[in-house]
Amino acid sequence: MNYGSFQNQMIKYPNGANENPGRLREKTSARTPFVVVFIAAALIAFFRHNSSISIQHDITIGTPLLGNAKTSELPLPNPYAYPRRPFITRNGLNITISVLGFPSAALALLSHEETDQTIANEIIRHAVEDLSISYFDVAPEYGDGVAQSRLGPALRPYRKNVFLAAKTMYRTARDSAIDLSNTLKALSTNRLDLYQFHSISTEQDVDTILGEGGAMETFQKAKREGVIGAIGFSAHSEPMAVRMIESGLVDTCMFPINFVSYHFGGVGQRVLDAAIQHNVGVIALKSGARGRLTSETGNPVHVPDHFQHIPEWKRHEMIDYPVKTSKVHPTEWYEPEDDIEMLHKLILWSLNQKGVSAVLPPASLDLLDGISDMLRGMSEVPKFEEGDVKLMIERYADVVPIFHNRSVAGTKVST
Repeated sequence: MNYGSFQNQMIKYPNGANENPGRLREKTSARTPFVVVFIAAALIAFFRHNSSISIQHDITIGTPLLGNAKTSELPLPNPYAYPRRPFITRNGLNITISVLGFPSAALALLSHEETDQTIANEIIRHAVEDLSISYFDVAPEYGDGVAQSRLGPALRPYRKNVFLAAKTMYRTARDSAIDLSNTLKALSTNRLDLYQFHSISTEQDVDTILGEGGAMETFQKAKREGVIGAIGFSAHSEPMAVRMIESGLVDTCMFPINFVSYHFGGVGQRVLDAAIQHNVGVIALKSGARGRLTSETGNPVHVPDHFQHIPEWKRHEMIDYPVKTSKVHPTEWYEPEDDIEMLHKLILWSLNQKGVSAVLPPASLDLLDGISDMLRGMSEVPKFEEGDVKLMIERYADVVPIFHNRSVAGTKVST
């Protein structure tokens, strides 16, 4: 299924209308290219023609249904469509998760126009009904609020049967509380199954989050009140990820468990070891990445004077460590593997690392179906062929790993 044609027409960073934890911003709107209307119509027709499954309209809030239901009684999405693994296991819990998540950053280039909501609805319908994906991850930073505002209404018919995770880049209790409120509203829900500190990479990040008046206070309060089910984080720095895990305050970790970064950047194993020791579930980020974008493979990202949903520190970081987006996959900050066979090897390598619960695939809808086909219908994740390591080492020998431990720049590739 090829979504690339309409992805390339979508607009980067349209402004949202929610309150900014820093200060209120002037509302602006983004025009939707006229061609999107025609593409959306074709996309909708394709989806409807290829699906015989009706949409379920019960919007009760909850988590994925488990148990021994008969196939004819299974909800949408089918919770048994993919292998499931333990994910949230601290404090006597045993919450499992599907090994394949939906990368909602794929919605980041949509706009706030109603025609783009129609596109988002069809994308999510396909993910849920045709691909049976039940784990969705999103962040306000994806499209500066667009991804979450589009995901919420699109996911509403399926909400009680999916695991929904979101994030915040705000580090203080006050700002993260405002961001959480905005995210709940955008996602049309009153509860998140998992809430995560987003993109931790510095000592200051960890110190602020865990210190007095830090965002951990908001997270713990929200968890006590049942607004969030679990506390997690995503990180690009191995030492900072280990610090968060060893704090004893988090249930899950998102980290780049990526073949190239592991073998050529020296990152990943310390995080896995710490997570196993402390019973922290791991989501493998960037599992389908070759490496960093170059001037030949990426386009520079224009950083505006302000964002609606992205903190000022992150805006400055995007200036200090300029980022690019893929020319082929414009929702990606790195170069995904386009060779399908090699992409599958990368994904399987990540899933076969001890401690990994699931992967978030590249945020390119052109690649999602193939990855889904590889895993859907399996009771266990296929084994990675160790004989492929030599082939992969040779293939990626000249690639700059997306993350590495050689300098602070090795932790900076935007989100």
